[in-house]
Amino acid sequence: MKRISGFGNTLRITGAICAFLIGAGVASGQDILQFFTSHGKYGFIAAIIFLALACPCAALICRAGQREAFENPYDVFTYYCGAKIGNLYIWFSVILGCGSLTVMLAGAGATVNQLLGIPVYAGTVAMAGLAICTAILGIDRLINILGAIGPVNAILLIILGLFGLHTLSKDPYALDEAIVAMQDPGVKSISPNPVWSGILYAFLCLLVTTVFMVNCAASAKSQKEAGIAGGVSFFIFAIVIVMLLIAELANYEIVIGAQIPTLAIARSISPLFGIISFSLIILAIFSATSSLLLMIVRRFAVDRTKRFRVFAVVFISITSVLGSIIPFDELVSRLFTVISYVSIFFVCRIVYKELFRGRTSRRNEIPTRAKPLCKSGERRK
Repeated sequence: MKRISGFGNTLRITGAICAFLIGAGVASGQDILQFFTSHGKYGFIAAIIFLALACPCAALICRAGQREAFENPYDVFTYYCGAKIGNLYIWFSVILGCGSLTVMLAGAGATVNQLLGIPVYAGTVAMAGLAICTAILGIDRLINILGAIGPVNAILLIILGLFGLHTLSKDPYALDEAIVAMQDPGVKSISPNPVWSGILYAFLCLLVTTVFMVNCAASAKSQKEAGIAGGVSFFIFAIVIVMLLIAELANYEIVIGAQIPTLAIARSISPLFGIISFSLIILAIFSATSSLLLMIVRRFAVDRTKRFRVFAVVFISITSVLGSIIPFDELVSRLFTVISYVSIFFVCRIVYKELFRGRTSRRNEIPTRAKPLCKSGERRK
């Protein structure tokens, strides 16, 4: 029974992290377009670089989250970078978390606008309401909800990739045409170098998801369980990236210029599939928005408290206004570029700290003990 329970918990954490990763940028296809598809066939090289960097680092972060049992998930930054630089990263992550939340809400508004033609702000406000209602439930219930949503969203995006493979198999010249089309100056690209794009995207995803992964990993029963959940979630995410890359290359004509490329591809397959995709994209944005909101407010208040609810309302109100004003693709391009470069030092510190800690532990032959998740005499919630 313990083995089954442990396996089920690993799946639950893996699903939650996947749902967080497949947020507005990825579910919409805009992330993949700017980091990978814009490089044509070399986008596959970027995806391999992403996989090689992100999977082991995600496993290390989750293992540390389970082992150290941080009282506040933001303590992971001071753990890896020290007090001074760590505090800078804490506040930087809060600010960029608000920016990412704005991206998610803008993605919701753009998705609703593209399918239904209603104003962007309507979709933004509706998503904000759903996110705040979910975030106040607390991290444990949020993980349960996201654990179910994550795999479903991944399956949808993989299906789009399979349709893309079918399209490319019927037209041997389609890939060459897509490569030429992606060289158009109007196609936004984070970096002109595909290798550097893969590196930057790995660093971006690791920094943005660190606090959430640490929070999720605290509920794992062992470091091994936490590490597997972190590594597998990013491996699944890498598969999703490749499949979306194929789908966008195969449908380059309708992808270029679209705010929500995945929705445009799905509607080209069939109106019914477009509606299904719309629903799942909204679910993906909802999962990332709820997670981000909870993580941002956790810096200032304990979840499921009055203080938490007040801060949640303030943050969601501000980001809703911004998400209704700034175009979605512009937000992805500008904000994610900044996060990518800032995250380089943090990821290097993760690798250095884990390698140094491992050598020290073997030298002293003293196992690292996890801090208690709750004080003596208190029940763990």
